[in-house]
Amino acid sequence: MKLIKNFALVVVSLISDLWLGLGIKPEVYDNRSSVKTKGGYILFVLMAASIAITTVVWVSSRIY
Repeated sequence: MKLIKNFALVVVSLISDLWLGLGIKPEVYDNRSSVKTKGGYILFVLMAASIAITTVVWVSSRIY
Protein backbone atom coordinates (compact mmCIF):
# COMPACT_ATOMS: atom_id res chain seq x y z
CA MET A 1 0.00 0.00 0.00
CA LYS A 2 2.92 2.33 0.74
CA LEU A 3 4.23 1.79 -2.79
CA ILE A 4 0.87 2.79 -4.28
CA LYS A 5 0.71 5.91 -2.09
CA ASN A 6 4.23 6.93 -3.14
CA PHE A 7 3.43 6.33 -6.80
CA ALA A 8 0.22 8.36 -6.53
CA LEU A 9 2.16 11.16 -4.83
CA VAL A 10 4.69 11.21 -7.67
CA VAL A 11 1.93 11.31 -10.30
CA VAL A 12 0.11 14.14 -8.50
CA SER A 13 3.39 16.03 -8.15
CA LEU A 14 4.15 15.68 -11.86
CA ILE A 15 0.66 16.83 -12.83
CA SER A 16 0.95 19.85 -10.53
CA ASP A 17 4.34 20.71 -12.05
CA LEU A 18 2.81 20.55 -15.51
CA TRP A 19 -0.15 22.66 -14.41
CA LEU A 20 2.10 25.33 -12.89
CA GLY A 21 4.27 25.24 -16.00
CA LEU A 22 1.40 26.54 -18.14
CA GLY A 23 2.14 30.08 -16.94
CA ILE A 24 5.78 30.06 -18.08
CA LYS A 25 6.61 32.07 -21.19
CA PRO A 26 7.42 30.04 -24.31
CA GLU A 27 10.82 31.73 -24.68
CA VAL A 28 12.07 29.71 -21.70
CA TYR A 29 11.76 26.40 -23.54
CA ASP A 30 13.54 24.98 -26.54
CA ASN A 31 11.54 25.35 -29.75
CA ARG A 32 11.86 21.65 -30.58
CA SER A 33 9.92 20.65 -27.47
CA SER A 34 7.10 23.16 -27.76
CA VAL A 35 3.48 22.05 -27.90
CA LYS A 36 1.56 23.51 -30.81
CA THR A 37 -1.87 23.51 -29.18
CA LYS A 38 -3.12 23.56 -25.62
CA GLY A 39 -5.62 20.88 -26.58
CA GLY A 40 -2.79 18.51 -27.43
CA TYR A 41 -1.06 19.32 -24.17
CA ILE A 42 -4.22 18.69 -22.14
CA LEU A 43 -4.85 15.46 -24.06
CA PHE A 44 -1.32 14.28 -23.25
CA VAL A 45 -1.73 15.03 -19.53
CA LEU A 46 -5.13 13.32 -19.40
CA MET A 47 -3.82 10.25 -21.20
CA ALA A 48 -0.79 10.02 -18.91
CA ALA A 49 -2.98 10.37 -15.82
CA SER A 50 -5.46 7.76 -17.06
CA ILE A 51 -2.65 5.31 -17.83
CA ALA A 52 -1.13 5.87 -14.38
CA ILE A 53 -4.47 5.43 -12.60
CA THR A 54 -5.34 2.34 -14.64
CA THR A 55 -1.94 0.82 -13.84
CA VAL A 56 -2.31 1.46 -10.12
CA VAL A 57 -5.82 0.00 -10.06
CA TRP A 58 -4.73 -3.04 -12.07
CA VAL A 59 -1.65 -3.69 -9.90
CA SER A 60 -3.60 -3.24 -6.67
CA SER A 61 -6.30 -5.62 -7.90
CA ARG A 62 -3.63 -8.21 -8.70
CA ILE A 63 -2.05 -7.83 -5.22
CA TYR A 64 -5.27 -8.01 -3.23
